[in-house]
Amino acid sequence: MDVSSAAPPPFFADGMPLPALNRHTRPFWDACREHRLLIQCCRECGAHRSPPKPLCAGCGSFAYDWSESQGLGRVFTYTIAHHCPHPVASASLPYNIAVIELADCDRALLISNVIDCKDDLLRVDLPVQLVWEDRSDGQTLYRFRPRSV
Repeated sequence: MDVSSAAPPPFFADGMPLPALNRHTRPFWDACREHRLLIQCCRECGAHRSPPKPLCAGCGSFAYDWSESQGLGRVFTYTIAHHCPHPVASASLPYNIAVIELADCDRALLISNVIDCKDDLLRVDLPVQLVWEDRSDGQTLYRFRPRSV
């Protein structure tokens, strides 16, 4: 679901490495290109997990399906990066790295960034909504921005 229609500018400049794709992650990234946020869901115990991986940490099952998130959540925790080993990201310092707790999908946690929010206004429990970043390299990334409640 495309929660926010306003496309943000790129969070990082071109040249960031693309996510590694395999049979467990490809459906997630393919859905992102369609502006759909999919979260893995264990077929055995029903636990949601992110990032996509082959094995459920709760019950050890290899069987999973996908649930589509509405993209609403809150900042669970965050940090402000002041040092970065990748030269492309270094040009954007300082920047935030946030763990977002989704309101649906068993409150799955995703690592992302909060855009349109000054670092001094970023806080735990800040309500956020999904926004899509369509990059010139063909990758679509999920970001979050503050929302009013």
